[in-house]
Amino acid sequence: MGHPRGLFLLFLVEMWERFSYYGMRALLVLYLVHESAGLNPGRGWSKADASNLYGWYTGLAYLLPLVGGIIADKFIGTHRSMVIGSIVIAMGHVALAISGFGSLVHSELGMSVFVMGLALIIVGTGHFKPTVSVMVGQLYARDDPRRDGAFTIFYMGINVGAFICAFVCGTLGEKIGWHWGFGSAAVGMILGLFTYLLGKPVYLKDVGSPPDGKPNYSPWFVLAAIIISAAVAMLYYAGFFTWIERCSDLVCGTSFAGVIPIGVTAVVIVWSACFIRRQAQDDRGPTACILMFIIFNAFFWLAFEQAGSSLNFFADEKTNRWITLPAIGLWEMPATWFQSVNPLLIILFGPVFAALWPWLARCNRNPSQPMKIAIALLLVGAGYIFMVVGAMKATPVAAKAGMFWLLATYTLHTLGELCISPTGLSFVTRAAPVRLVSFLMGIWFLSSFVANKLGGTVAAQIEKIEHGQINLFWYRWFKLGGQADFFLMFVISSITAGVIVLLMTPWLKRLLHGRE
Repeated sequence: MGHPRGLFLLFLVEMWERFSYYGMRALLVLYLVHESAGLNPGRGWSKADASNLYGWYTGLAYLLPLVGGIIADKFIGTHRSMVIGSIVIAMGHVALAISGFGSLVHSELGMSVFVMGLALIIVGTGHFKPTVSVMVGQLYARDDPRRDGAFTIFYMGINVGAFICAFVCGTLGEKIGWHWGFGSAAVGMILGLFTYLLGKPVYLKDVGSPPDGKPNYSPWFVLAAIIISAAVAMLYYAGFFTWIERCSDLVCGTSFAGVIPIGVTAVVIVWSACFIRRQAQDDRGPTACILMFIIFNAFFWLAFEQAGSSLNFFADEKTNRWITLPAIGLWEMPATWFQSVNPLLIILFGPVFAALWPWLARCNRNPSQPMKIAIALLLVGAGYIFMVVGAMKATPVAAKAGMFWLLATYTLHTLGELCISPTGLSFVTRAAPVRLVSFLMGIWFLSSFVANKLGGTVAAQIEKIEHGQINLFWYRWFKLGGQADFFLMFVISSITAGVIVLLMTPWLKRLLHGRE
Protein backbone atom coordinates (compact mmCIF):
# COMPACT_ATOMS: atom_id res chain seq x y z
CA MET A 1 0.00 0.00 0.00
CA GLY A 2 3.01 2.27 -0.32
CA HIS A 3 3.66 2.51 3.43
CA PRO A 4 6.44 1.15 5.67
CA ARG A 5 5.63 -2.31 7.02
CA GLY A 6 6.25 -0.96 10.49
CA LEU A 7 2.96 0.94 10.19
CA PHE A 8 1.03 -2.32 10.06
CA LEU A 9 2.97 -3.71 13.01
CA LEU A 10 1.88 -0.65 15.03
CA PHE A 11 -1.64 -1.12 13.63
CA LEU A 12 -1.76 -4.64 15.11
CA VAL A 13 -0.31 -3.58 18.47
CA GLU A 14 -2.83 -0.73 18.81
CA MET A 15 -5.64 -3.05 17.68
CA TRP A 16 -4.93 -5.49 20.50
CA GLU A 17 -4.51 -2.74 23.10
CA ARG A 18 -7.88 -1.25 22.12
CA PHE A 19 -9.34 -4.78 22.17
CA SER A 20 -8.35 -5.07 25.82
CA TYR A 21 -9.41 -1.53 26.81
CA TYR A 22 -12.83 -1.54 25.16
CA GLY A 23 -13.46 -5.13 26.20
CA MET A 24 -12.96 -4.04 29.81
CA ARG A 25 -15.02 -0.88 29.26
CA ALA A 26 -17.98 -2.85 27.92
CA LEU A 27 -18.09 -5.20 30.93
CA LEU A 28 -17.21 -2.91 33.83
CA VAL A 29 -20.54 -1.38 34.88
CA LEU A 30 -22.54 -4.50 34.00
CA TYR A 31 -20.31 -6.65 36.23
CA LEU A 32 -20.54 -4.16 39.09
CA VAL A 33 -24.35 -3.84 39.10
CA HIS A 34 -25.35 -7.46 38.47
CA GLU A 35 -26.53 -9.43 41.48
CA SER A 36 -23.87 -11.04 43.63
CA ALA A 37 -25.70 -14.39 43.55
CA GLY A 38 -26.43 -16.88 40.80
CA LEU A 39 -24.36 -18.70 38.20
CA ASN A 40 -22.52 -15.55 37.05
CA PRO A 41 -22.36 -13.32 40.12
CA GLY A 42 -21.52 -9.66 39.87
CA ARG A 43 -20.94 -7.27 42.74
CA GLY A 44 -24.46 -6.00 43.39
CA TRP A 45 -23.43 -2.33 43.37
CA SER A 46 -25.86 0.50 42.77
CA LYS A 47 -25.79 2.19 39.36
CA ALA A 48 -24.56 5.35 41.06
CA ASP A 49 -21.49 3.68 42.57
CA ALA A 50 -20.75 1.75 39.37
CA SER A 51 -21.04 4.90 37.23
CA ASN A 52 -18.77 6.87 39.53
CA LEU A 53 -16.08 4.17 39.37
CA TYR A 54 -16.52 3.99 35.59
CA GLY A 55 -16.05 7.77 35.37
CA TRP A 56 -12.82 7.67 37.35
CA TYR A 57 -11.52 4.69 35.37
CA THR A 58 -12.14 6.13 31.90
CA GLY A 59 -11.21 9.65 32.96
CA LEU A 60 -7.85 8.68 34.43
CA ALA A 61 -7.15 6.55 31.36
CA TYR A 62 -7.11 9.86 29.45
CA LEU A 63 -5.29 11.88 32.13
CA LEU A 64 -2.27 9.68 32.84
CA PRO A 65 -1.01 9.67 29.22
CA LEU A 66 -0.01 13.30 29.84
CA VAL A 67 2.41 12.01 32.49
CA GLY A 68 3.39 8.98 30.43
CA GLY A 69 4.29 11.16 27.46
CA ILE A 70 6.66 13.23 29.60
CA ILE A 71 8.31 10.07 30.98
CA ALA A 72 8.77 8.67 27.46
CA ASP A 73 10.28 11.94 26.17
CA LYS A 74 12.63 12.53 29.09
CA PHE A 75 13.66 9.09 30.29
CA ILE A 76 12.82 5.90 28.39
CA GLY A 77 11.73 6.63 24.81
CA THR A 78 8.54 5.52 23.10
CA HIS A 79 9.64 1.91 22.48
CA ARG A 80 10.30 1.10 26.13
CA SER A 81 7.22 3.06 27.19
CA MET A 82 5.06 0.92 24.90
CA VAL A 83 6.55 -2.31 26.28
CA ILE A 84 6.06 -1.14 29.88
CA GLY A 85 2.48 -0.14 29.12
CA SER A 86 1.69 -3.48 27.48
CA ILE A 87 3.13 -5.49 30.38
CA VAL A 88 1.33 -3.44 33.04
CA ILE A 89 -2.01 -3.50 31.18
CA ALA A 90 -1.77 -7.29 30.78
CA MET A 91 -0.99 -7.63 34.50
CA GLY A 92 -4.06 -5.52 35.24
CA HIS A 93 -6.36 -7.78 33.25
CA VAL A 94 -4.85 -10.85 34.91
CA ALA A 95 -5.62 -9.27 38.31
CA LEU A 96 -9.21 -8.68 37.20
CA ALA A 97 -9.50 -12.35 36.21
CA ILE A 98 -7.94 -13.56 39.49
CA SER A 99 -10.46 -11.51 41.49
CA GLY A 100 -13.15 -13.97 40.33
CA PHE A 101 -11.52 -17.13 41.71
CA GLY A 102 -13.00 -18.99 44.69
CA SER A 103 -14.10 -16.90 47.65
CA LEU A 104 -12.62 -13.74 46.11
CA VAL A 105 -15.69 -13.40 43.89
CA HIS A 106 -17.82 -12.38 46.90
CA SER A 107 -15.30 -10.86 49.33
CA GLU A 108 -13.99 -7.34 49.84
CA LEU A 109 -10.48 -8.75 49.37
CA GLY A 110 -11.50 -9.90 45.89
CA MET A 111 -12.92 -6.47 45.13
CA SER A 112 -9.64 -4.93 46.30
CA VAL A 113 -7.77 -7.18 43.86
CA PHE A 114 -10.21 -5.99 41.18
CA VAL A 115 -9.46 -2.35 42.04
CA MET A 116 -5.74 -3.10 41.83
CA GLY A 117 -6.33 -4.50 38.35
CA LEU A 118 -8.13 -1.32 37.29
CA ALA A 119 -5.28 0.80 38.66
CA LEU A 120 -2.71 -1.27 36.75
CA ILE A 121 -4.65 -0.80 33.49
CA ILE A 122 -4.87 2.96 34.06
CA VAL A 123 -1.13 3.29 34.76
CA GLY A 124 -0.28 1.01 31.84
CA THR A 125 -2.50 3.01 29.51
CA GLY A 126 -0.65 6.13 30.67
CA HIS A 127 2.58 4.61 29.35
CA PHE A 128 1.07 3.06 26.21
CA LYS A 129 -1.42 5.58 24.83
CA PRO A 130 0.86 8.56 24.03
CA THR A 131 3.63 6.50 22.43
CA VAL A 132 2.07 4.56 19.56
CA SER A 133 0.86 7.62 17.66
CA VAL A 134 4.27 9.22 18.08
CA MET A 135 5.96 6.13 16.62
CA VAL A 136 3.62 6.23 13.62
CA GLY A 137 4.73 9.82 13.02
CA GLN A 138 8.39 8.82 13.39
CA LEU A 139 8.06 6.54 10.34
CA TYR A 140 7.61 9.56 8.04
CA ALA A 141 9.31 12.86 7.33
CA ARG A 142 7.32 15.97 8.30
CA ASP A 143 6.52 16.80 4.69
CA ASP A 144 5.78 13.21 3.61
CA PRO A 145 2.40 13.23 1.83
CA ARG A 146 1.70 9.71 3.14
CA ARG A 147 1.34 10.90 6.76
CA ASP A 148 -2.40 11.58 6.66
CA GLY A 149 -3.08 8.23 5.00
CA ALA A 150 -0.91 6.50 7.58
CA PHE A 151 -2.90 7.92 10.48
CA THR A 152 -6.15 6.96 8.74
CA ILE A 153 -4.93 3.35 8.49
CA PHE A 154 -3.77 3.48 12.12
CA TYR A 155 -7.16 4.87 13.21
CA MET A 156 -8.79 1.86 11.56
CA GLY A 157 -6.66 -0.36 13.83
CA ILE A 158 -8.13 1.32 16.88
CA ASN A 159 -11.64 0.64 15.68
CA VAL A 160 -11.01 -2.93 14.50
CA GLY A 161 -9.89 -3.75 18.05
CA ALA A 162 -12.86 -1.93 19.55
CA PHE A 163 -15.21 -3.74 17.14
CA ILE A 164 -14.13 -7.33 17.79
CA CYS A 165 -13.67 -7.06 21.58
CA ALA A 166 -17.39 -7.15 22.45
CA PHE A 167 -17.87 -10.41 20.54
CA VAL A 168 -15.07 -12.06 22.52
CA CYS A 169 -14.79 -10.32 25.91
CA GLY A 170 -18.45 -9.35 26.09
CA THR A 171 -19.80 -12.76 25.12
CA LEU A 172 -17.49 -14.62 27.50
CA GLY A 173 -18.23 -12.16 30.31
CA GLU A 174 -22.02 -12.21 30.00
CA LYS A 175 -22.58 -15.82 28.92
CA ILE A 176 -19.77 -17.76 30.67
CA GLY A 177 -18.39 -15.67 33.50
CA TRP A 178 -17.39 -12.03 33.98
CA HIS A 179 -13.81 -12.90 34.80
CA TRP A 180 -13.42 -15.00 31.66
CA GLY A 181 -14.17 -11.80 29.77
CA PHE A 182 -11.58 -9.88 31.76
CA GLY A 183 -9.03 -12.65 31.22
CA SER A 184 -9.61 -12.71 27.46
CA ALA A 185 -8.71 -9.03 27.37
CA ALA A 186 -5.35 -9.98 28.92
CA VAL A 187 -4.80 -12.52 26.11
CA GLY A 188 -5.37 -9.75 23.55
CA MET A 189 -2.83 -7.48 25.21
CA ILE A 190 -0.22 -10.25 25.45
CA LEU A 191 -0.74 -11.11 21.77
CA GLY A 192 -0.14 -7.48 20.89
CA LEU A 193 3.05 -7.35 22.97
CA PHE A 194 4.53 -10.53 21.44
CA THR A 195 3.64 -9.33 17.94
CA TYR A 196 5.44 -6.07 18.61
CA LEU A 197 8.56 -7.64 20.17
CA LEU A 198 8.93 -10.09 17.28
CA GLY A 199 8.43 -7.49 14.56
CA LYS A 200 10.19 -4.47 16.07
CA PRO A 201 13.80 -5.45 15.21
CA VAL A 202 12.78 -6.12 11.59
CA TYR A 203 10.24 -3.42 10.76
CA LEU A 204 10.87 -0.55 13.22
CA LYS A 205 14.59 -0.86 14.04
CA ASP A 206 15.65 2.47 15.63
CA VAL A 207 12.14 3.96 15.79
CA GLY A 208 11.25 4.89 19.36
CA SER A 209 14.79 4.58 20.71
CA PRO A 210 15.40 6.04 24.20
CA PRO A 211 17.18 9.38 24.68
CA ASP A 212 20.96 9.18 24.26
CA GLY A 213 22.89 8.25 27.35
CA LYS A 214 19.85 7.26 29.41
CA PRO A 215 20.05 3.95 31.32
CA ASN A 216 17.18 1.45 31.09
CA TYR A 217 14.72 2.56 33.76
CA SER A 218 11.98 0.24 32.47
CA PRO A 219 12.02 -2.30 35.36
CA TRP A 220 11.70 0.53 37.85
CA PHE A 221 8.62 1.95 36.12
CA VAL A 222 6.99 -1.51 36.07
CA LEU A 223 7.76 -1.87 39.79
CA ALA A 224 6.39 1.62 40.44
CA ALA A 225 3.15 0.69 38.63
CA ILE A 226 2.74 -2.40 40.83
CA ILE A 227 3.46 -0.47 44.05
CA ILE A 228 1.07 2.38 43.16
CA SER A 229 -1.70 -0.03 42.18
CA ALA A 230 -1.22 -2.15 45.30
CA ALA A 231 -1.38 1.01 47.42
CA VAL A 232 -4.67 2.00 45.76
CA ALA A 233 -6.04 -1.51 46.46
CA MET A 234 -5.00 -1.34 50.13
CA LEU A 235 -6.60 2.09 50.52
CA TYR A 236 -9.81 0.71 49.05
CA TYR A 237 -9.71 -2.30 51.38
CA ALA A 238 -9.18 0.01 54.35
CA GLY A 239 -12.26 2.05 53.39
CA PHE A 240 -10.34 5.21 52.53
CA PHE A 241 -12.33 5.97 49.37
CA THR A 242 -15.63 5.36 51.17
CA TRP A 243 -14.53 7.90 53.80
CA ILE A 244 -13.62 10.39 51.06
CA GLU A 245 -17.05 9.88 49.48
CA ARG A 246 -18.80 10.52 52.79
CA CYS A 247 -16.80 13.70 53.31
CA SER A 248 -17.71 14.79 49.79
CA ASP A 249 -21.40 14.11 50.48
CA LEU A 250 -21.18 16.21 53.65
CA VAL A 251 -19.64 19.10 51.73
CA CYS A 252 -22.22 18.78 48.95
CA GLY A 253 -24.96 18.90 51.56
CA THR A 254 -23.89 22.33 52.81
CA SER A 255 -24.43 25.78 51.38
CA PHE A 256 -20.70 25.81 50.57
CA ALA A 257 -21.29 23.22 47.81
CA GLY A 258 -22.54 25.78 45.32
CA VAL A 259 -19.39 27.86 45.73
CA ILE A 260 -17.09 25.11 44.45
CA PRO A 261 -18.19 24.97 40.77
CA ILE A 262 -18.48 28.77 40.69
CA GLY A 263 -14.95 29.10 42.09
CA VAL A 264 -13.51 26.56 39.65
CA THR A 265 -15.22 28.31 36.73
CA ALA A 266 -13.88 31.69 37.85
CA VAL A 267 -10.32 30.33 38.12
CA VAL A 268 -10.52 28.77 34.63
CA ILE A 269 -11.82 32.03 33.11
CA VAL A 270 -9.15 34.17 34.79
CA TRP A 271 -6.34 31.76 33.84
CA SER A 272 -7.58 31.58 30.23
CA ALA A 273 -7.74 35.37 29.94
CA CYS A 274 -4.21 35.76 31.33
CA PHE A 275 -2.87 32.97 29.11
CA ILE A 276 -4.40 34.52 25.97
CA ARG A 277 -3.11 37.97 26.89
CA ARG A 278 0.47 36.66 27.15
CA GLN A 279 0.45 35.54 23.50
CA ALA A 280 1.61 37.62 20.54
CA GLN A 281 -1.06 39.82 18.97
CA ASP A 282 -1.64 37.52 15.97
CA ASP A 283 -1.80 34.42 18.20
CA ARG A 284 -4.40 35.66 20.68
CA GLY A 285 -7.46 35.05 18.52
CA PRO A 286 -6.54 31.48 17.46
CA THR A 287 -5.52 30.59 21.03
CA ALA A 288 -8.83 31.90 22.38
CA CYS A 289 -10.71 29.85 19.76
CA ILE A 290 -8.87 26.66 20.68
CA LEU A 291 -9.64 27.13 24.39
CA MET A 292 -13.33 27.70 23.62
CA PHE A 293 -13.41 24.69 21.32
CA ILE A 294 -11.91 22.58 24.12
CA ILE A 295 -14.91 23.47 26.32
CA PHE A 296 -17.38 22.42 23.64
CA ASN A 297 -15.29 19.30 22.99
CA ALA A 298 -15.84 18.34 26.64
CA PHE A 299 -19.59 18.89 26.21
CA PHE A 300 -19.61 16.49 23.27
CA TRP A 301 -17.66 13.71 24.98
CA LEU A 302 -19.63 14.01 28.22
CA ALA A 303 -22.74 13.04 26.23
CA PHE A 304 -20.98 10.60 23.91
CA GLU A 305 -19.25 8.60 26.66
CA GLN A 306 -22.57 7.57 28.22
CA ALA A 307 -22.10 4.60 25.88
CA GLY A 308 -20.24 2.65 28.56
CA SER A 309 -22.51 3.62 31.48
CA SER A 310 -26.14 4.77 31.16
CA LEU A 311 -26.60 3.52 27.58
CA ASN A 312 -24.99 0.23 28.61
CA PHE A 313 -27.49 -0.07 31.48
CA PHE A 314 -30.34 0.59 29.05
CA ALA A 315 -29.08 -2.10 26.68
CA ASP A 316 -28.82 -4.60 29.53
CA GLU A 317 -32.10 -3.93 31.34
CA LYS A 318 -34.57 -2.18 29.05
CA THR A 319 -33.80 -3.42 25.52
CA ASN A 320 -35.39 -6.49 23.97
CA ARG A 321 -32.35 -8.42 22.73
CA TRP A 322 -34.05 -11.72 21.87
CA ILE A 323 -33.39 -12.88 18.30
CA THR A 324 -34.67 -15.96 16.47
CA LEU A 325 -31.78 -17.78 14.77
CA PRO A 326 -32.43 -20.55 12.20
CA ALA A 327 -30.15 -23.18 13.75
CA ILE A 328 -30.46 -22.20 17.41
CA GLY A 329 -33.94 -20.79 17.90
CA LEU A 330 -34.60 -17.99 20.38
CA TRP A 331 -31.32 -16.44 21.57
CA GLU A 332 -30.58 -13.35 23.66
CA MET A 333 -27.86 -11.15 22.23
CA PRO A 334 -25.32 -9.95 24.83
CA ALA A 335 -25.84 -6.30 25.83
CA THR A 336 -22.14 -5.60 25.29
CA TRP A 337 -22.51 -6.20 21.54
CA PHE A 338 -24.00 -2.72 21.20
CA GLN A 339 -20.52 -1.39 22.04
CA SER A 340 -19.36 -2.63 18.62
CA VAL A 341 -21.82 -0.46 16.67
CA ASN A 342 -19.74 2.71 16.96
CA PRO A 343 -16.38 1.23 15.80
CA LEU A 344 -18.09 -0.65 12.96
CA LEU A 345 -19.66 2.56 11.69
CA ILE A 346 -16.33 4.39 11.98
CA ILE A 347 -14.66 1.69 9.89
CA LEU A 348 -17.44 2.07 7.30
CA PHE A 349 -17.85 5.85 7.32
CA GLY A 350 -14.33 6.97 8.30
CA PRO A 351 -12.92 6.75 4.76
CA VAL A 352 -16.08 8.45 3.43
CA PHE A 353 -15.60 11.44 5.73
CA ALA A 354 -11.86 11.49 5.02
CA ALA A 355 -12.70 11.92 1.33
CA LEU A 356 -15.67 14.22 1.97
CA TRP A 357 -13.78 17.13 3.55
CA PRO A 358 -11.23 17.54 0.69
CA TRP A 359 -14.02 17.25 -1.88
CA LEU A 360 -16.04 19.96 -0.12
CA ALA A 361 -12.88 22.09 0.09
CA ARG A 362 -12.39 21.84 -3.68
CA CYS A 363 -16.01 22.98 -4.11
CA ASN A 364 -15.49 25.82 -1.57
CA ARG A 365 -18.15 24.18 0.62
CA ASN A 366 -16.00 22.76 3.41
CA PRO A 367 -17.57 23.78 6.76
CA SER A 368 -15.38 25.80 9.09
CA GLN A 369 -14.13 24.12 12.26
CA PRO A 370 -16.71 25.95 14.44
CA MET A 371 -19.42 24.67 12.11
CA LYS A 372 -18.12 21.09 12.35
CA ILE A 373 -18.16 21.29 16.15
CA ALA A 374 -21.71 22.67 16.05
CA ILE A 375 -22.82 19.85 13.73
CA ALA A 376 -21.25 17.26 16.06
CA LEU A 377 -23.08 18.66 19.09
CA LEU A 378 -26.38 18.81 17.22
CA LEU A 379 -25.93 15.20 16.07
CA VAL A 380 -25.15 13.86 19.54
CA GLY A 381 -28.18 15.75 20.89
CA ALA A 382 -30.39 14.43 18.09
CA GLY A 383 -29.18 10.91 18.88
CA TYR A 384 -30.56 11.23 22.40
CA ILE A 385 -34.00 12.07 21.01
CA PHE A 386 -34.18 8.41 19.98
CA MET A 387 -33.21 7.41 23.51
CA VAL A 388 -35.97 9.60 24.96
CA VAL A 389 -38.53 7.82 22.77
CA GLY A 390 -37.01 4.40 23.52
CA ALA A 391 -37.07 5.09 27.26
CA MET A 392 -40.73 6.11 27.08
CA LYS A 393 -41.50 2.76 25.44
CA ALA A 394 -39.52 0.81 28.07
CA THR A 395 -41.81 1.40 31.06
CA PRO A 396 -42.21 -1.03 33.99
CA VAL A 397 -45.63 -2.09 32.72
CA ALA A 398 -44.79 -2.27 29.01
CA ALA A 399 -42.55 -4.39 26.85
CA LYS A 400 -38.88 -3.53 26.56
CA ALA A 401 -37.72 -1.14 23.87
CA GLY A 402 -36.59 -2.49 20.53
CA MET A 403 -32.95 -2.47 19.49
CA PHE A 404 -33.66 0.21 16.88
CA TRP A 405 -33.50 3.04 19.41
CA LEU A 406 -29.96 2.28 20.57
CA LEU A 407 -28.80 1.59 17.01
CA ALA A 408 -30.19 4.93 15.80
CA THR A 409 -28.57 6.75 18.73
CA TYR A 410 -25.16 5.20 18.14
CA THR A 411 -25.37 5.95 14.41
CA LEU A 412 -25.94 9.68 14.93
CA HIS A 413 -23.32 9.78 17.69
CA THR A 414 -20.75 8.19 15.37
CA LEU A 415 -21.45 10.73 12.64
CA GLY A 416 -20.93 13.44 15.23
CA GLU A 417 -17.67 11.86 16.35
CA LEU A 418 -16.37 11.89 12.78
CA CYS A 419 -17.15 15.61 12.60
CA ILE A 420 -15.33 16.58 15.80
CA SER A 421 -12.64 14.05 16.70
CA PRO A 422 -10.21 13.76 13.75
CA THR A 423 -10.96 17.28 12.52
CA GLY A 424 -10.47 18.76 16.00
CA LEU A 425 -7.03 17.23 16.45
CA SER A 426 -6.00 18.40 13.00
CA PHE A 427 -7.36 21.88 13.72
CA VAL A 428 -5.30 22.29 16.90
CA THR A 429 -2.09 21.40 15.05
CA ARG A 430 -2.90 23.99 12.33
CA ALA A 431 -4.24 26.89 14.36
CA ALA A 432 -2.10 26.78 17.51
CA PRO A 433 1.07 28.87 17.80
CA VAL A 434 4.00 26.59 16.92
CA ARG A 435 5.57 26.79 20.37
CA LEU A 436 2.24 25.86 22.05
CA VAL A 437 1.05 22.96 19.88
CA SER A 438 2.00 20.21 22.35
CA PHE A 439 0.71 22.16 25.34
CA LEU A 440 -2.67 22.92 23.76
CA MET A 441 -2.95 19.35 22.49
CA GLY A 442 -2.41 18.20 26.07
CA ILE A 443 -5.23 20.46 27.27
CA TRP A 444 -7.42 19.12 24.46
CA PHE A 445 -6.91 15.59 25.83
CA LEU A 446 -7.32 16.91 29.38
CA SER A 447 -10.87 17.88 28.38
CA SER A 448 -11.48 14.17 27.67
CA PHE A 449 -10.54 13.40 31.29
CA VAL A 450 -13.00 16.02 32.54
CA ALA A 451 -15.71 14.78 30.17
CA ASN A 452 -15.31 11.13 31.16
CA LYS A 453 -15.24 11.87 34.88
CA LEU A 454 -18.26 14.19 34.71
CA GLY A 455 -19.98 11.68 32.42
CA GLY A 456 -19.71 9.07 35.16
CA THR A 457 -20.95 11.57 37.76
CA VAL A 458 -23.98 12.44 35.61
CA ALA A 459 -24.71 8.77 34.88
CA ALA A 460 -24.72 8.17 38.66
CA GLN A 461 -27.92 10.25 38.86
CA ILE A 462 -29.92 8.02 36.53
CA GLU A 463 -31.77 6.14 39.29
CA LYS A 464 -32.55 9.33 41.24
CA ILE A 465 -33.99 10.95 38.12
CA GLU A 466 -35.88 7.79 37.18
CA HIS A 467 -37.48 7.63 40.64
CA GLY A 468 -38.27 11.36 40.76
CA GLN A 469 -35.76 12.19 43.52
CA ILE A 470 -34.20 15.03 41.48
CA ASN A 471 -36.33 17.89 40.15
CA LEU A 472 -35.29 19.02 36.68
CA PHE A 473 -36.16 22.52 35.50
CA TRP A 474 -38.67 21.40 32.88
CA TYR A 475 -40.79 19.58 35.47
CA ARG A 476 -42.77 22.81 35.96
CA TRP A 477 -44.14 22.30 32.43
CA PHE A 478 -44.02 18.54 31.81
CA LYS A 479 -42.51 15.28 33.04
CA LEU A 480 -41.80 12.33 30.77
CA GLY A 481 -41.15 9.78 33.50
CA GLY A 482 -38.64 6.94 33.85
CA GLN A 483 -35.26 7.33 32.18
CA ALA A 484 -36.69 9.53 29.42
CA ASP A 485 -36.05 12.64 31.53
CA PHE A 486 -32.45 11.55 32.09
CA PHE A 487 -31.76 11.26 28.35
CA LEU A 488 -33.65 14.51 27.69
CA MET A 489 -30.88 16.28 29.67
CA PHE A 490 -28.43 15.43 26.91
CA VAL A 491 -30.84 16.48 24.17
CA ILE A 492 -31.20 19.92 25.74
CA SER A 493 -27.56 20.45 26.79
CA SER A 494 -25.98 19.20 23.54
CA ILE A 495 -28.34 20.98 21.16
CA THR A 496 -28.09 24.19 23.20
CA ALA A 497 -24.30 24.03 23.04
CA GLY A 498 -24.49 23.35 19.28
CA VAL A 499 -26.75 26.37 18.70
CA ILE A 500 -24.40 28.58 20.75
CA VAL A 501 -21.46 27.53 18.56
CA LEU A 502 -23.53 28.20 15.43
CA LEU A 503 -24.33 31.72 16.63
CA MET A 504 -20.68 32.33 17.53
CA THR A 505 -19.30 30.95 14.24
CA PRO A 506 -18.90 34.29 12.36
CA TRP A 507 -17.07 35.82 15.32
CA LEU A 508 -14.88 32.72 15.83
CA LYS A 509 -13.90 32.70 12.15
CA ARG A 510 -12.74 36.31 12.45
CA LEU A 511 -10.66 35.43 15.53
CA LEU A 512 -8.89 32.65 13.65
CA HIS A 513 -7.33 35.10 11.16
CA GLY A 514 -7.57 32.51 8.39
CA ARG A 515 -5.54 29.82 10.22
CA GLU A 516 -8.07 27.11 9.44
